[in-house]
Amino acid sequence: MQFIFICLFLNINVIYFVLIKELVISMNFYDKINDLTSRFKQTEEYKKFMMLKNKIKEENVHYEKLKEFKEKQAKQQVQYMENGKVDEATQKELENLYSILIQNEDIRTMLEQEMKLNIMLADMQKALGNAIKEIVEF
Repeated sequence: MQFIFICLFLNINVIYFVLIKELVISMNFYDKINDLTSRFKQTEEYKKFMMLKNKIKEENVHYEKLKEFKEKQAKQQVQYMENGKVDEATQKELENLYSILIQNEDIRTMLEQEMKLNIMLADMQKALGNAIKEIVEF
């Protein structure tokens, strides 16, 4: 009877050990993700982008124009994804709005920083995609 109890106890301890080990591995995974996002926010590109965004936000006129541009740009991207083409009038309107916006040095620099951040994010996505290639390819 004691032998069975000890075996059960050992088996339960093994199960707890495995569960704790899996939990630690899982926590390490999420810790790494949090670390990656934290490091991303520590890059010069991100800091400069946020500084300029906040500065532009304080200048409400420029911020509202930039916000209008970003909303129209997002709408155009959705339209392109749905239809495979873009409305030329909307494209022209975006180009005109963009040419006005980039006359402001802070906005131009912020948009440049945003492009750099998007490239960094695309590189991160590519690295993740390569790491899970076996899962998504059949």
